[in-house]
Amino acid sequence: MNIGNAETNLGTEGMSRLIKSYEDDLAWMTPPPGASVRITGQQVLMTTVMVALTSGRVEMSLLGLVLIFILLLVIYRDLIKALLPVLPMMVVIGWMGGVMYFGGLRYTPLTATLGALVLGVGSEYAILMMERFYEELHNVGDPYEALTITANHIGSALMASGMTVVFGFAALIASPFNIISNFGLVTVLSVVFALITTFTVFVVLMIRMEIRRGVLENAKQELKKAIALIKIE
Repeated sequence: MNIGNAETNLGTEGMSRLIKSYEDDLAWMTPPPGASVRITGQQVLMTTVMVALTSGRVEMSLLGLVLIFILLLVIYRDLIKALLPVLPMMVVIGWMGGVMYFGGLRYTPLTATLGALVLGVGSEYAILMMERFYEELHNVGDPYEALTITANHIGSALMASGMTVVFGFAALIASPFNIISNFGLVTVLSVVFALITTFTVFVVLMIRMEIRRGVLENAKQELKKAIALIKIE
């Protein structure tokens, strides 16, 4: 199959639909006895490879979320601590999907790993922030004071770590190959969004969940006291 430069305009999804339409047409045309007809050519081979590499990106992201959640649950044995690093990364993945859609960026074998990349990089920042927060919370007892101390002590280190990754991958944007240039751009945006989410969405979730935990713990203690008084009477 040779369609000239139409592949550039059609993209992977358009080529896949075109190949499917050819296959449907061939199904109505019976070849001579002893002969078989198959669609081949560079476009067909490249489209097959691209579809195989990019079609499972949603499943990969979901699998990554589940695995990270299970791992954190096993390590911390705390539902809140297991959920906290995962929830903001879902926001980042959603943001990046929107950026790629409205920015006209196509999924490639490299950018198809976007979800796993965001989970790997973003969850690290969130876990470091969370660990220091709970360490300070154990020392001072007040969530807001613990958050202030955490931001003062570890905030600059996290920002410096994230920016080194940003500037390192930013060099790929200058590549003359579109697939590498797009990967560099997507990676830079992913890390930037992960940093923003860590210092905004993640912090809010962490504070709110910890306050709710405190309210529930107090309610449990009051309930235990009430039950004990009832038994005494």
